[in-house]
Amino acid sequence: MRKFRKYTATALVAMMVAGMTMSGYQPADVSASQESEYIIVTKDKKSMKTVESKYNTMIDTQEQNTDLLKDENVLVSKMTAKEADIVNKDQKVVSVEKNTMVNASETESTTAVREDQGTDSEWNLKSIHVDKAKDTATDEKVKVALLDSGIDYQEGLNVKERVNLIEDDNEFSPMFEDSSNHGTSIASLIVSNNGKVKGINKNVELYSARILDENKQAPISRVVEGIYWAIDKKVNIISISFGTNQYSEALKQAIDEANAKGILVIAAAGNQGENGTDNVEYPAAFENVVAVGSVDSKAEVSDFSSTGKEVDVVAPGEAVRATGAFGETMVTSGTSMAVPHVVGAASLLWQKDTSKSKDFIKDLLEESARNLGDKESYGNGLIDYEYAEKQYTKAEEQYEQGQDIELKDNTKTIKTYNNSSDENKVSGTWSAKGHQEYLTENNVNIPAMKDGAVYPDKDDSGVPGMTENPDFHGLYERRHSGNEEVNYLASYRFMIKIGNEYGKGKTYTSVSKADIPGLTDTSYSRIRSMMANLQKKSFFKNYSNANKKAFVFGVAMHTSTDTFAHSTYRYYNGTWYSITHAINEEKGQYKKNEADNSKFVPERFDMAYRAERNTLYRYQGKRSDVAVCHDFHAANDPDKYYPSNPAFKVKRISKYGTQVHLSDANVIAHFATINYN
Repeated sequence: MRKFRKYTATALVAMMVAGMTMSGYQPADVSASQESEYIIVTKDKKSMKTVESKYNTMIDTQEQNTDLLKDENVLVSKMTAKEADIVNKDQKVVSVEKNTMVNASETESTTAVREDQGTDSEWNLKSIHVDKAKDTATDEKVKVALLDSGIDYQEGLNVKERVNLIEDDNEFSPMFEDSSNHGTSIASLIVSNNGKVKGINKNVELYSARILDENKQAPISRVVEGIYWAIDKKVNIISISFGTNQYSEALKQAIDEANAKGILVIAAAGNQGENGTDNVEYPAAFENVVAVGSVDSKAEVSDFSSTGKEVDVVAPGEAVRATGAFGETMVTSGTSMAVPHVVGAASLLWQKDTSKSKDFIKDLLEESARNLGDKESYGNGLIDYEYAEKQYTKAEEQYEQGQDIELKDNTKTIKTYNNSSDENKVSGTWSAKGHQEYLTENNVNIPAMKDGAVYPDKDDSGVPGMTENPDFHGLYERRHSGNEEVNYLASYRFMIKIGNEYGKGKTYTSVSKADIPGLTDTSYSRIRSMMANLQKKSFFKNYSNANKKAFVFGVAMHTSTDTFAHSTYRYYNGTWYSITHAINEEKGQYKKNEADNSKFVPERFDMAYRAERNTLYRYQGKRSDVAVCHDFHAANDPDKYYPSNPAFKVKRISKYGTQVHLSDANVIAHFATINYN
């Protein structure tokens, strides 16, 4: 059995006993007074309470910790280095370490026989032989937890459950929860079924933990929290497309716990390939994690892919097509993108029999891989789902007899592809921000539009919160001002017109209130004030006219999609009730934030997605002959979106439609179907 592992069992025990020297902790400089955030791991719950009480003048966990961490005897607190040194010496403490950041991993001679297959946009699937895999519905569903930047709500990208673990960021639209598009693109390679990008296994039950912020970073404590959340959800696989070069005992403990629960952890090796060798990042560098490197369309290791004895397998990760913001196709690179290929292949093998152990699936994947040469670059080789499936029965027999899985070497000819066009696209964005490029029609700057779409929820926009700023969050009234009406259709139209003016090199001042029927004086003033502040932002000043237009269209998009979260009603126990953020058992809302829960009356978000696409099409010039306020309308499949017995209704949509002078009979009739006065 080919094994190229990280540490021997003896070394691992020694590491855990050695404690802080091995975990990145440095003895304190007694003169140090600057506070940093530390992770404190105690021996057990009793020890944790004792330590928290004993050092109560040093440890303040009131804001930083959640039940998920404390349930695992983990504390997070700001302390000085001297205080950390004191706590670390306590016998009830396992480890104390700085709460360092992880970063998303987005970014050669061999003996294998290669055969060029020409150009193919699905080269990544064909090179690992999953393009013809049977992903028809099965009773055996494999549960995958994706710890990343969240997953935007999109058609064909189904998420079973999602959680946001980023502090002070609890109210946001699931339409735009992934501000960096990192998690969305990874999810699409696993499960997408949108007709553009084909995911490997649409039958996966996907769980999303949002831990990476807009800069694709997270402190170790948040990663640990995400792992424990995934354990609580009893998932089969944890997918991790980020890493750090800093060893963490707290992270190791969480990974060990996941393994003990039978969970297969698959992680990106990292994008440090151009910085030398032997640089696989954690958690991929741990013995009990499958470390994934990246290859290009020629089956050659990517320049950026980290190398070292810890690499287990490689998969396509350079200039791969995935789904990004608004359901648009993007080309992206990094060991981040290699990981979902391994996750997808593992899920297909596991769903054949979910009673199989993680070790069986792991060994089968590695043993069936196609050897590509240098072990520190390629590990066991390029994963090959087709060969693994053919060898499944033999591997099963060996495993059930207690033998190591040893398969006949995979000597299949490597299929290579000409992917130079997409490689050239992504190379132009080879920077800290991205390694990604969109293939959208009519030169839409998707990142600028996405930045605009998430902008109203940010504190520095000056307009976060639907109650305080209903004009930007689709709420039908101004509750702090005597419940004054707020016509969300008119607000949206005003913003679209402003966006068009920016596209011409003008500003918001070019649009008068007289141009927007139905717009109140207050809404006119509030939107203009927000635009005036936006113009002062350095990033906006540096935008081209086209990008300014895209950004403002994104802000308008936020308004239209939020309408279906914040101005909707549902029928419950004989009464129509407003869908809110607060828990209200009388209304049948037993969880907080049901308004933004895409699983609570999901038809609302199907409609919101249609509105989102309409805004994008409008920017592209595809709706120039359609009235602006029709962007709230789903023209296709009216029986689906406007049934006689709708799942939800929208407050005052007919009244506001009249105010903005809607004239299309079909739109008026459809709005009447879902109208709530």
